[in-house]
Order: sequence, then structure tokens, then C-alpha cells
Amino acid sequence: MAEDEEAESETSNLAWVNSLLRALWPNATVALVNFAHTELTAKLQQGLPLPFNRARFARFSLGDGVPSFGPIDVTRRSDSHISIELEMSYSSRVDVLLAAGSSSMSVGVKHVRFHGRLCTELKPVLDTWPVVGALLIAFTGQPQLELEFSGIADSPVPGLAKRIKSIVDAVLARLVLPNCKCVRLTTDQRLLNLAACSKDPIGVLKMQVSRGINLAGANWRMGAVRSFTSNPYCIVQVGSTRSRTSTVPATTNPDWNDDPVYFLVHHKDQEVSVDVMDDDGGFLQRNFVGLLGRLRCTVRELLRNCRPGLGSKICRFALDTSQVKRGLLHVDDPVNTGVPSELDVLVGWMEMSSRLPQTVAPACAPCEPAGIILLELHHGMGFPEEILASTGSSGLTNLRWMCSLSKDGEDLGSSARSSAGKLSTNEPNFHLPIPHCLYQVIDQLIERGVESMEVADIVQLEHAQVQQYLLAKSHFLEDMSARQLETGADRCVDVEWHETLALLVTKPRVTHVHLSLAEADRIVGSVEPIRVEDMLSSGGPLQMSCKLAAASSGAGPGHRTGTEGNAAGKLSAWMFPTCAAPAMSISRFSAVHLDVSLRYQALVLPTRTF
Repeated sequence: MAEDEEAESETSNLAWVNSLLRALWPNATVALVNFAHTELTAKLQQGLPLPFNRARFARFSLGDGVPSFGPIDVTRRSDSHISIELEMSYSSRVDVLLAAGSSSMSVGVKHVRFHGRLCTELKPVLDTWPVVGALLIAFTGQPQLELEFSGIADSPVPGLAKRIKSIVDAVLARLVLPNCKCVRLTTDQRLLNLAACSKDPIGVLKMQVSRGINLAGANWRMGAVRSFTSNPYCIVQVGSTRSRTSTVPATTNPDWNDDPVYFLVHHKDQEVSVDVMDDDGGFLQRNFVGLLGRLRCTVRELLRNCRPGLGSKICRFALDTSQVKRGLLHVDDPVNTGVPSELDVLVGWMEMSSRLPQTVAPACAPCEPAGIILLELHHGMGFPEEILASTGSSGLTNLRWMCSLSKDGEDLGSSARSSAGKLSTNEPNFHLPIPHCLYQVIDQLIERGVESMEVADIVQLEHAQVQQYLLAKSHFLEDMSARQLETGADRCVDVEWHETLALLVTKPRVTHVHLSLAEADRIVGSVEPIRVEDMLSSGGPLQMSCKLAAASSGAGPGHRTGTEGNAAGKLSAWMFPTCAAPAMSISRFSAVHLDVSLRYQALVLPTRTF
């Protein structure tokens, strides 16, 4: 069901939830304090300069304020999918002190204001306990955060407040769509499908910045009358995806002739931003204007204003120039004289369809995407246990999957990267009418030599139920031993992702999907290319277990991903060989298997205007 299709919906306030939060907030505060002392502290130490690169929270109190929620909008998307959207606000005096390690310098925060739109999805909705399989939690756009600092004037580090704010915003961005937090309420994989653990796109937004009108002039000379120009370019961003236009030199009325950019949209309240910038274009900075104007709106507002209907439409938007450095502009500059800066943007929208390519009319031009390939990453096995050395307390590894598309051996340029895999707990679920928490209790009693009849009395179960569990556990251990013999790996661990990677495709029937495994900054192996045609011919999702082919040993420690391996790192490893950690042999990844699923969603033009 498309996001804006009619669905059972109700909007109301949340007085009862706000009352409940007042009772729970002390416990939630403890959890937030623990988060600040662990994850947030580590991010601040990595991102702040000396002497705050060893900063720690000397005090962290969130005061007496309590978050407020409402109004709430509850929508039943389908029989197994309920969406809850609500506004979240928080404003309170706080007592937060960030101390600069062994130095006597510190910076405090005395007031926090926070506002964001929170989206919680309950899916799948079950007919058995616990009724809901998982919760999917995310903010539709970057939350608005205001930090009121104290003692910042005494800091010798210029721009420290801005840097702290950007680090906190980056941490919050991990919960902004398309990123999300999945809280599983059941471990039964028969009930918990992958759709419950990820947020699929709802459509594709087409954008092309075509023209700027009356932009600020960053370049001008003293004494020149109305002689000012800029070298404008635009940064367009939807969610976490951004694109940059070309630079048009020496003009305040640029015309861009770039190709349209297509953005995957997961919610129509996602933020769309266009920053018009001046390209200084030299080694030494010649002007300090930078920002020429800014456009901010949601996808919903963009489509409502443009109403692209059955095609694309050029719309004109007034830019926000309040953040432009007017004091550095010519006195007769349009921004200083009150003339609005404007931007012409080509906007189009394509919706999702479950029909196969041959039954779908082309969305528009042949160069436009015909559909979306959804590659679902499930459970992997056969990973070398050496990865445990670099795994944090949260169980996250440094293993990621890199996905790309090709046609006739040519890279199509569409790519995606998964999040870090998480170690599997290897706790089996035998789908028995026994509480999962009793598994370990029964195991420990049996190991102590307690008879099964007596175990049943202790855990208050029927004797037949205990025997069923012991038989299922025996079969599980036998299967695990057989798997280890088959792979030839007796020192392996399992890693799971439960994530969906989405890629735009123009010609699905001649496209291949490529999947490579990256450990930190190197590629350690790839699976055989997957033909999209095989999935389309089957008429439904294609499920398979892919075996990893380790990278060639002639490539040394593995191919670099291109994002982190650099000459500086190689030079330091050569100069200080004892300081460089030995790389794990890529042959240790030869036993890796990954369960994946491949789905296809066609794109069609909307059947109605907005």
C-alpha cells in the first residue's frame, strides 16, 4: 500500500502517554546517562581537537524536564502493519559538564531544546503472543536540537560549541530515515520476516536544479559599481543521500545542465535540502561568503507545491538567505537590497508497483530508473572467530557487504553498503511451547546430572515438554557439527545483518547484482553475480545461500574499499612494522555462506496529482 493511500487512521492527543513518561523518565534518564558516558564520550573524543580529545563528562544531569508527545497519528497500513507517528518535544534546564581530560578546561551545557517527528512501525502484527513481531523506530527528519552552553567563552578552542553540536547531530542521524532502530519482540524467524527489520522505500523523487535567479555575489571589487559575481553550485540532499551539481563560473543567474538525480524516499516527511554554495576554486581562499542561499522542505511539501502529476514539472522556490554573510557582500547586492534569491527545480515522482517489468508501462524516459532492486541480507555462517578481537561489547563487527550493479560486465554506478554485521547469539529457538528463558535452566540442570523427570518438576513443565526440548537440542547440535564438517571450519562464528539494500535499476532483465564482503577497509571476497532475470522469471522473491569466494591471495591482505586505505597508512606500516597489526588471512573467509533474498519493485508514474 502506498504511503498516502487511504488507510484506517486516527489522530488524538497523548495525555496518558505523557503521564506514563513522568513515571518512567527517571529510569530512561539512567539509560541516557550510560549512553553519554560510553558511546557519546567516544564520539566526542574522536571528533574534538586538543585538549578535548580526551574529554569526559564530569557531570551529566538532564534536570526535571520530561519529554512530551503528541498529537499522535495511528494508521493501519495493512493487516500486518501499523504505523504510529507523533511529535516529540523536550525542553529543560540541565547540568552537563564536559571536562578536557587532565586539563582544567571544561565546557558546560545549561539548557537543551529538542523537537522531532518520531515514526514507530509495528510489524508484523501476529495472531500469537507477543502480538507484534518487532518495533521499527526512526525520526522522519533530522531532529532540531538547541544546546545552550556555559563557559564556552573561556575555551581557547574556536568553534568548539559548533563542533560539539555537529557531533551530537551525527549521533542523532543514526536514527533518521533511512536509518532506523529495530527492536525485536520475538525470536521466531517464521513469524519475524525481514520486512519487520527494515524500512523499504515508498517511491523515488526526481530532482534537477536548473536555474538560479538573483543569487548573492561573493566576488566583487572595491569601487566597482554593481559588479559582483559568484561561482555557484548546489548540494542536494534527501535523507542520507546527497548529490552535487556542476559549478557555473562568474554569474549570479546560473543555468545548470546536469542530469536529473533520483533519490530513494522512505517517508514523505523526509527532509529535502538544497544548499547553493560559492566555489572558491583556488588553493587559497579568496572570499569567505560560502553559502549563497538555502532551501529546506519535506518531500510532501515539495510534491504538494509542485504537483508534478503524471510527469515532471519545473517549480520556482524562494531561497532562505538569512544565513548568508551579508557584511561580506557588495552594498548593492540583491541580498542586501531585499531582492529575493530564487531557484528553479525540476521535480518528478515515481511510485512503487509490485508488477513485473513486462506488465508495467515505462515510468518515463529510457534513461530513468525502471524499478528498485531490494537485496535482503539475512544470516551468515562460517566467519573466522578472529573477528571477535575487533568486536565491541555491543556485538557489532567490522564486516560490511558492498553491493553494486552491472550490465554486460560494465559497472552501472549504482551501489550500496550495509551496516556492520552483528554476532549471532546462536541461541536456537525450537518453536516449542516452552518459555525461551527456561532453555538455559534446563541445560544447566541436565549438566549437573538431574533426571529429566525432576527437571520438569523444578521448572514446572510437563515431562513430555522437557523431553521434546532435549530431543530438539540434540538434533540442533548434530546439525551444527555436520555443518562444521561440511565447511571444514571448526573455529567459526555466525554473523547476522537482517537488512535490506535498495538500488535503482534501469534495465532489470539484463542486470547482475554483485556482492562483496569488506573487513574494515579491505575487500576479502565476493559471491557469484546474481542474475536479476532469475528472480523475475520465478515470479517472486529469489532466496538463496551464497558462498563467498575469497579474494585472490596475490592481492596481499585484500583489496581496499577505496574509502580508508591510503598512502599515509602504508607508509606508517612500512616505517613502524611493529605497530601495524597483522591482517587476518583472507583464506579464513573461504567458509563464509550468506543467506540472501532478492526482490524487485517496479516504478510507475502516479495515477493522481498531489
